[in-house]
Amino acid sequence: MKDFLKSFDYVLAVAVIGLCVFGILMIYTAGNAPAVHASPGDTVLWRNQRMFVISGVAMMLAFAFIDYRFIARFYLFIYAFMLLLLVLVLIIGGDDGTGTARWFHFYLPGIGWMGMQPSEFAKVFIAIFLAKLLDVKKERFNHILWLAVIFAAVAVPLVLVMEQNALSATMVILFISLVIIFAAGLYYRTILAGLVMLVPVGLFIWLDLQRAYPLFIHRVLEEYQLRRIRTALDPYAAHPDHVLQLEGSLYAIGTGGFAGRGFMENPHIIFGHNDFIFSVVAAQFGFIGAGVVLGVLALIIGKCILIALRAEDMTGRLIAAGVAGMLIFETFVHAGVALGLLPVTGMPLPFMSSGGSMIWGHMMAMGIVLNISLPRKKSLFQRPEELTL
Repeated sequence: MKDFLKSFDYVLAVAVIGLCVFGILMIYTAGNAPAVHASPGDTVLWRNQRMFVISGVAMMLAFAFIDYRFIARFYLFIYAFMLLLLVLVLIIGGDDGTGTARWFHFYLPGIGWMGMQPSEFAKVFIAIFLAKLLDVKKERFNHILWLAVIFAAVAVPLVLVMEQNALSATMVILFISLVIIFAAGLYYRTILAGLVMLVPVGLFIWLDLQRAYPLFIHRVLEEYQLRRIRTALDPYAAHPDHVLQLEGSLYAIGTGGFAGRGFMENPHIIFGHNDFIFSVVAAQFGFIGAGVVLGVLALIIGKCILIALRAEDMTGRLIAAGVAGMLIFETFVHAGVALGLLPVTGMPLPFMSSGGSMIWGHMMAMGIVLNISLPRKKSLFQRPEELTL
């Protein structure tokens, strides 16, 4: 315990907890500001978030105590458990009101109905699975057969998450996987060959999007997803209802200016408690506040990258790299959507957006990264042949 307390990365832990606490405050203002026409559900979101953060901090500290090598040893079971959850939610998951089953709904006495979104935990599970698999197969994974097996293993959860119409989670899982595969030492000629093959695919997709009635894209994306992409490409040609979220976000950011409108002075922003919480921050605290939030996220990401570089084995390095990739992608897309630079995808801002599954999944990931950062000694969790003499 003494060595743990001495080596624990307090800066990383405090930065994560600080963002979570600030997120609770922003969720409160998103539903309770004088200019906001809140529904009864909006006013209690911050209370739920407070419970998620408290339990999430406990989860982060618990995983910081558990040797990540012990967790990674069960990588095949973790992969199977992830697939089981993703299949079950499609079969027995609750409808979110849009015809999509993404959540398991359950009742907690004294709290009420809660939801758990498996796709958020799949981000962490895929990182652990791929990191350990590539460590085990590091001598062979660049062979074409093994690369095909690895990409097939990634494709299965991607398809299952896509079936839930969770486009943002699908993109995050794909990005995490690509970051881990690259960090494992993917040959540059393989990367170049992949890029060469993607160019005609990207050109075909672009040309298909220009058609009034796409030939292929509409078979892959839902109508509302296609509408969001078209709205981003040409906002003024879209129906006013389709750009209402974006207009509210840009208005909030624009009126925030350099120093902000002031605490609790944000205007009404649709989904300001999760998908557009960056806009809520920018409205109240302006460019300065938004810059501070992005700066803290950059600090957390930088810490994850440093931990990856200093990790004592490949599994730890790849898990930390995957977590860093997850945070980079989510932050970039969330801020890009809020600023109107990217299509609206429903991407949460790490540690700040409303949602228990997002908080728990990310806190689990940070707990594992904190454990990777600890100096290693001989461990009961290592196999005999892994012990260094």
